Amino acid sequence: MNRTKREQILETAMRLFVENGIQATPTSQIAKKAGVATGTLFHHFATKEELVNELYHEIFSSLLAYQKERFNPDTDVRERLRQIWYLDIEWGTAHEEYSHFLERYSFLHYASESAINEAHERFETCLAAFKEAVVSGLTKFDDLEYVKSHYIWNIRMNTMYFIAHPERCTPENIEKSFEIYWQGISNA
Repeated sequence: MNRTKREQILETAMRLFVENGIQATPTSQIAKKAGVATGTLFHHFATKEELVNELYHEIFSSLLAYQKERFNPDTDVRERLRQIWYLDIEWGTAHEEYSHFLERYSFLHYASESAINEAHERFETCLAAFKEAVVSGLTKFDDLEYVKSHYIWNIRMNTMYFIAHPERCTPENIEKSFEIYWQGISNA
């Protein structure tokens, strides 16, 4: 399949950012490794920040599409969180490069605040489940931001574990990992 120059730039940038770091990867190196002129890179992305923001957008669009296709909203809040957990791990282990990028950069805020906020706002299904769990008193914490951050940290850690140990990425072990997460936040 022929990729566009824009796609080549994005794929190359993600790989180099994971390998070398965002700050240590000049746009000239991205262009060279992508097989395009530096001017072509800047035609598609005016700045490195714009390129990073687009990577976040692309990653979260992929995850959101995966979730929407498979998610059943007609369940209780615990089951919705369980579904989201499974879907995030399934998607993350199938998209290792995206997962490595998020694991390395999601907490360091290389993307603009608006890009991060836009990505999080698009996950209304997740946010609604977190909010319902907090409001209904199912969580030990009544701070939605904490519950959301706790989930993000745990899902990244578990996804990276299953990527590193694919033989352990079984439905039974994913279920166990969810139970550990749930026991950690729930009042039950």
